[in-house]
Amino acid sequence: MPNVDDIINRLLADRRIQEGAAFSSRSYTDQPIIERGSDLKARMDRRRAERGERHQHDAAERREQRANTQAQATTYGSRPSPAQPTQPSQATYRRPEVQAQPIRRPATRPNEGAQSGKAPVTRLSDLSRKFNEIFGINLNVAPEPLPEPIRKMRELQQDRSPRELAYGSNASAWLFYQQAHLMASYEDNYDHTVTFNGYYPTYASMTDQELRAYFAWRTKVRAGHIETDPYSFAYVYLYELLCGAGTTPGVKALSDMQDFALAYRKQDPVHGSQLTAYLGRWMRDYAIYHHLERVIPKRQDDLREAVLTLVAAEYNVLESQGREPRVKSPWTALVDVPSTEQLFEALGTAATYRAAGSRLMHDEPELFQAVAADTFREMVLHCSKRRKTDYVEGLFGYAVREPYTMFSAAVFYDPEPHPDATILLGKTEGFVCKDARWYHIQATTAHGTNKELGLLLHAVDYEIREAISYSYPLKQRKVPAYIEKLIKKAVAARLTEREEAERRRITIDRSKLSSIRSAAALTRDALLTDEDQGEEVFEPTLGAFANLSALKDTTDKPAEKVQEPGPSDGSPMQIQLPGIEDTGAPEAEAEEAQTVAPPPATTAATIAQDGPLTELEQRFLSGLMDGKGASELLLPTDPFVSVVADSINEKLYDLVGDAVIDFDGDEPVLVEDYLDDIKEVLAP
Repeated sequence: MPNVDDIINRLLADRRIQEGAAFSSRSYTDQPIIERGSDLKARMDRRRAERGERHQHDAAERREQRANTQAQATTYGSRPSPAQPTQPSQATYRRPEVQAQPIRRPATRPNEGAQSGKAPVTRLSDLSRKFNEIFGINLNVAPEPLPEPIRKMRELQQDRSPRELAYGSNASAWLFYQQAHLMASYEDNYDHTVTFNGYYPTYASMTDQELRAYFAWRTKVRAGHIETDPYSFAYVYLYELLCGAGTTPGVKALSDMQDFALAYRKQDPVHGSQLTAYLGRWMRDYAIYHHLERVIPKRQDDLREAVLTLVAAEYNVLESQGREPRVKSPWTALVDVPSTEQLFEALGTAATYRAAGSRLMHDEPELFQAVAADTFREMVLHCSKRRKTDYVEGLFGYAVREPYTMFSAAVFYDPEPHPDATILLGKTEGFVCKDARWYHIQATTAHGTNKELGLLLHAVDYEIREAISYSYPLKQRKVPAYIEKLIKKAVAARLTEREEAERRRITIDRSKLSSIRSAAALTRDALLTDEDQGEEVFEPTLGAFANLSALKDTTDKPAEKVQEPGPSDGSPMQIQLPGIEDTGAPEAEAEEAQTVAPPPATTAATIAQDGPLTELEQRFLSGLMDGKGASELLLPTDPFVSVVADSINEKLYDLVGDAVIDFDGDEPVLVEDYLDDIKEVLAP
């Protein structure tokens, strides 16, 4: 069993047990610990009371300083300078023991300030005095009185907290709007250089000196003299114009914004470019907000208009089959149902394959357009039955309506909510305001030509050439089997229709019309009597021959041959009439006709052997394959890059049916789809 005295000795050795705690084996009590706790509580209460007194003293000191500040503002019309000394009356609130010790922040370690050996500066007046002794500049200069309009605009923001005046809050925009219209006609000649830069600057973020400097800067701007510094002043000026302060809302405000931005960019190209980047969107938003869409430059968006044409054609196909589109687009009301030619043009614009530049399009335009349109209609019906999205929407997306923030990154306020409105900027884009909320609407979200649609048009081109044994075959690309089947079916149907039309077509040789008419006249005269012909029987008398001598000269002359009308060059005129067999060409022309063999097919092998590419063009293609730039491939004496690229595209068009060189800006690049064909051409 452990000894009790040993336990007590161990407890006495513990740091938590202080000297007053006497324990023994005969008498055990915890009274000294209770007394120690009471002493600790008393010390904590005294310290708490001292802190409360210091807080009360500091609060009284701040109230006195605030009262002096208001008195100075009444006297000088401005906020006091930070360098003004502490008033003597403020010292009466400082306790003697506190006044003897300088007020400073707690040091990281005890007595850190004393160890450093440097006495901290306790008063701003001491700092001002030392600054005057060293530099000879007196900081205790009374500020200039503020003009009355500026004091009135300052009164509008007195009851606003910093959080309420933060950017994006309605209170901040309202305050700026009220102050801007209050100071719309104010002018100032304040001559003082300030540095004012910040994000989303407003009047509330400026000091009194910066505020007067801004109005002096604005006065010069309105007089035609633009200073580019401070940079943030320009944004405040544009915010005023957006809110209609200092200008006439409408076209005049837009003109003022544009003139200021152009003049500013001329003075400072770097900051001016940043300014115009923001202003471009703000001016468009301003025109939309004030229903001035007529002044917005119309954006030519051929791709989206082509997609809208395809959507209209798709809806027409579905309605003809008694089907409904899965998502009805209201934009189709802006376009008519396209014809076959318009549908083909829209397909070529929206696809990566340039069908309009194909050689087959030049030789067989009607057949190419008809088969492409038929294939498009079959794909629409196929997707309507077997897919969850319609064909065109699956390629380019549906019409969208997204929330839109007017005058983003600008300070703008309108005291009246905007009424409901719809503003269209063309056939594919517009804006809608509903319950004071703005939405951006688009007919489609297409941002580039579609590769899947380009593959479809290429397959159509290939199958037509194969079906008619075209002299310039096209290299086949892999497509799904069902698409290949649809295209072949469409090609066979169109070729059958053309053959039927050819059988119903005849050619008449007008050179034989005269002999036909002569034979018909002889037959008619032989069958008709005089009475049937309606002629009178003439009985000659003497009086009838009285003028024979006068008629002798005319009757002895031979009759002139009357030539049947026909073409001026003597060739037979061809006329097509339904229901009559083709008579063929005249025998003489048939004997003179010669059989002309079709030109040989163009392949990569023939191009490599015959060498239609010049040495320069081969070197240019090889360099592009190696990833070199145009500046490394052409010498100063060589032709322009565009001339060489066009020549290569023209010579290789018969092989791939498309251009093999495209341009990314001013730099030529090879089309990735035709790299294998180019390698075959360049192969030795």
